[in-house]
Amino acid sequence: MESAGWLCHRCYDLRTAESLLLEIGPCIGVVDLSHDDFSIHSFSAMVNRNKQVRWIAIVRDEQLANEAIGQFIVNFCLDYFSVPIPSDRLLQTIGHQIGMLNLERKVWPQLGNFGQQGLQGSTTVMKKLRDQVKRIALSDVSVVISGEIGTGKILVADAVFQASARAKQQVVRVNCETMTADWIIETEHGAQSVFEAANNGVLVLEEFTALTDACQQALYQVLVDGSYCGPKGKTIAVDMRIISITHHSLDNLVTLATLRRELYFRLNVVSLTVPPLRERSDDIILLAEFLLLKYARQYNSVAKSLSEQAQAMLLQYPWPGNVRELICQIKRAVLLAENKCIEADQLDIPRLIDDKLSLKKVREESERNALLTVLENNKGQISAAARELGVSRATMYRLLNKHQLIPPPRCFRQSHA
Repeated sequence: MESAGWLCHRCYDLRTAESLLLEIGPCIGVVDLSHDDFSIHSFSAMVNRNKQVRWIAIVRDEQLANEAIGQFIVNFCLDYFSVPIPSDRLLQTIGHQIGMLNLERKVWPQLGNFGQQGLQGSTTVMKKLRDQVKRIALSDVSVVISGEIGTGKILVADAVFQASARAKQQVVRVNCETMTADWIIETEHGAQSVFEAANNGVLVLEEFTALTDACQQALYQVLVDGSYCGPKGKTIAVDMRIISITHHSLDNLVTLATLRRELYFRLNVVSLTVPPLRERSDDIILLAEFLLLKYARQYNSVAKSLSEQAQAMLLQYPWPGNVRELICQIKRAVLLAENKCIEADQLDIPRLIDDKLSLKKVREESERNALLTVLENNKGQISAAARELGVSRATMYRLLNKHQLIPPPRCFRQSHA
């Protein structure tokens, strides 16, 4: 490939590959599966996170009988080659895909310019956050990620995990609002202890301040002892990294009466704060254009740009729902677009005509609009809508009740599976 004049990068582990793809953006990726020294689950997760890459797989013929490998190739790869590799055909395929990539860059010039989702932006606060993620990820200490609702805290947690030495291991995400005192969850392997599932990997605690006192006490004991009580009272050693997420500010966490201080200091070895969108105003148009191109391609929409009036509206709006609200707005506009240019009146943003309009009212109206949009996108399925917003079903129901949006059974049916 190098003799053909192409710039090639070799990566021997997923963490290095993830870091490289973050820097170079859209490219051709060749995944060598022929040596059986890989986890297809980890490969799939990395490839799924880097959809800006055109993937080609290399396998042995007998591996094609493996269902997981077959699904990986069909779901994520443009083509595959069996060993011994037919060099001429491989070079021809890569050359054609590079041509397609160059053509795509002409049609979608901004796509992929922002690297890994959740860390995009050129403002000082986002550059600082990216640098902190890179430095913190390489250590193995516990991390607390704070930030307002909708700022992308879970995406930042994923970035820390992906850049860490544990990237090949399991990541277990726990909604602390619904966590029971026994710390048992349902996994693909059946009912398991959270600590068993996260052993040697990473445990992500979403809204960890919502843990009951009994759960906090149990977690603290596991962190102190480095073990937990397994079946039949057997003591089992556990090695896991913990990433804790909260919408509370770091200052509020210290004084939060419901949070055990001894647990907090165990969890908060280092901390990251994800800035609200209003503190990254220079990123708003860049993010909006990136999201527009992303969803236009995903939904095969004609939309390609934002009018000057639409951009001005995006800039003057305070974005109480942060990046999550911006995503909902752009996705909705793209889905409903009839022309290449999205105009201001196609954005479902509250008009701030009254200068005395309270921030509380703006936040409530924005929150209600975001809920309506996500329900519309998911055809009224509350569980699916909750997953898109990154909240639990319980939180989703509270928000729907708050805004009197509980859908009647005849309109929206929920799955009880």
